[in-house]
Amino acid sequence: MFQGQWVSRLRSGDAEVLIDPAQGGRILVWRKGGWEILHWPKDADWDHLSHARGGNPILFPFLGRTFFQGQKGLWADEQGVVRPAPMHGFARDSAFRVVDGGKDYLHLALSANDTTLACYPFSFRFDLEYRLTGEALETVFRVTNQGGESMPWSGGHHFYFKVPADERKEWKLTLPCQEWGRQEFTKGKISTEPARNSSAFVANPDWVDRLHLQPDPRGVELEHLPSKRRLAFELSPTKSGVWSCVTTWTEKEDSDFFCVEPWTALPNAIHHGRGLRKIAPGQSEEAVCRIVATHTN
Repeated sequence: MFQGQWVSRLRSGDAEVLIDPAQGGRILVWRKGGWEILHWPKDADWDHLSHARGGNPILFPFLGRTFFQGQKGLWADEQGVVRPAPMHGFARDSAFRVVDGGKDYLHLALSANDTTLACYPFSFRFDLEYRLTGEALETVFRVTNQGGESMPWSGGHHFYFKVPADERKEWKLTLPCQEWGRQEFTKGKISTEPARNSSAFVANPDWVDRLHLQPDPRGVELEHLPSKRRLAFELSPTKSGVWSCVTTWTEKEDSDFFCVEPWTALPNAIHHGRGLRKIAPGQSEEAVCRIVATHTN
């Protein structure tokens, strides 16, 4: 039990992960020894958990805000049919079923249903696998097109790392990439510029709501310099490409978290296509995110 809810628990060495399959397959807690790696609110509203600032919500099949003709929350298919496009998709609000699991492993799945078909008219299966191995937490997305037409998709993570507001000047984020981007939230336009540096302390307000395009898949690191606590990302390629973007964000100046979010596409990719995946009928694609947590002090 966790905050009065039944959850799944993974353990490996001194590491523990808590996951709620019924709440979007969301990671709630990741801790290693005395290190709380992810932030989780003590007063989370379990009736509206998609609004909770914590853990790792799973984003699928939309990322960020989607706009059609300047209107937020809509998208149009190739035939011009306009449908809802919930922010960050519907997976984070969906109940996943448990396929398999063990002490350090959990396999979940989500399939098309009446709710998903209303905004995403495709027959799909989204498999979500977690594996905890000592210092590392690995997540696998596997998306399968079970329909008869090409299926667009995008997916991502929304890791709320525990970074106390008064420690932001001590946490350094290294995130080498080719370009920086930013989405304008009124009409959805995305502007880009060449990336000028590859690291900053997360106290830097310029790194809030920033899109880091074409990131180095082995170069992303978040480190607390005084304690030598370090999180190193390993972003494996999909079958025909790489993770297109890492988004950095926090909510307020006094928020005790900082988000580092690997995404396979940019916001509104269903229209501009940047990073958008398309799967042929009967085919699957995978995207793997592995994070290694080390503490050398």
